[in-house]
Amino acid sequence: MKKASIILFIFISNFIFCQEKFNNEREIENIQNYDIEKISKKIDEKTTIFGTLLTPKSDFNKILVIISGTGKITQKAHNYLTEYLLENNIGVFKFDKRGVGKSTGEYNDQPKIYTKDFIGIYREFEKLETIKNKKIGFLGHSLGGIVSTQSIEQNIKPDFLIQWSAPIGKPRELMKYQIKNGIKNYDKSIIGKNTKEQINTLNYVYQLIDKHPNKTAWDLWKIGKRESKKVNINKKSFSNYLMPHNVDFARIDNTKTYQNIDFPTLVIIGKEDILVDPKQSEIELNRIRNSNIEFKEIEKLNHFMTKKGTNQLTNEIYDIELVFKEYLVNWILELKK
Repeated sequence: MKKASIILFIFISNFIFCQEKFNNEREIENIQNYDIEKISKKIDEKTTIFGTLLTPKSDFNKILVIISGTGKITQKAHNYLTEYLLENNIGVFKFDKRGVGKSTGEYNDQPKIYTKDFIGIYREFEKLETIKNKKIGFLGHSLGGIVSTQSIEQNIKPDFLIQWSAPIGKPRELMKYQIKNGIKNYDKSIIGKNTKEQINTLNYVYQLIDKHPNKTAWDLWKIGKRESKKVNINKKSFSNYLMPHNVDFARIDNTKTYQNIDFPTLVIIGKEDILVDPKQSEIELNRIRNSNIEFKEIEKLNHFMTKKGTNQLTNEIYDIELVFKEYLVNWILELKK
């Protein structure tokens, strides 16, 4: 089987990826107005995760834990949002991903690894005296939303949850949505003459994975190589896709997690999001029918809650629109104390 040449995980299109080359960091203004606590957690021999809790000096009762999306994103990327939260008397906890910022180890965005790192640093965060008697919420952006649900499945439960541009149900479905939107990240892993052929191949691969839930990627490849011709699918069209991390991702289904959520949850997404399908999110939530979950779609905003034309190569991508920040903060502040 050929070595995969795909980009790991599928939340950022070509014009945003490889964020380590971009200026996506920003210092917090008037940092002296807030209290700062730094913590770290050793995950393994090579990996230590570093995080920071920022809190208002005045009395406050809520803290938001930010779980970033795909890419080499440090604590400083979301500082526009952090400032707004702090100004509205909401504390913020952030952390550097492994291999990014102060955190050591080899960068890895695979959900299993990212979730393990988050749970590790969150367990250290729970030990802080500052957070006692505070309401703790998770804000998962995109891939961070998957990490939040996988953490909940491992009994890491917040008092409230915000899922920002995060896929609902089977996250793998966003791959078809992105292909239809002209995103070319997958042309080397799902090969086809056109979009229709790529989608047909993906549908076949997903059926293959679902039919054999306990098979390894290598076993699936052998089955696909033998059987795909029967349904007019060229084995070469998916050979680069059937890698362990892709199969693991294709098997994620957070439907039951959303069905079982028993705390206030906001699922919020931009109507112009071309990476995660707003319509699919709403359909899935309507099917789940959990009264604890609110769905909100915001007009004219994209995956990052900015408007079309935002400079993707700078921290401007994180300078989210006021309408989103206001909705977020109002929703948090209206929660019961």
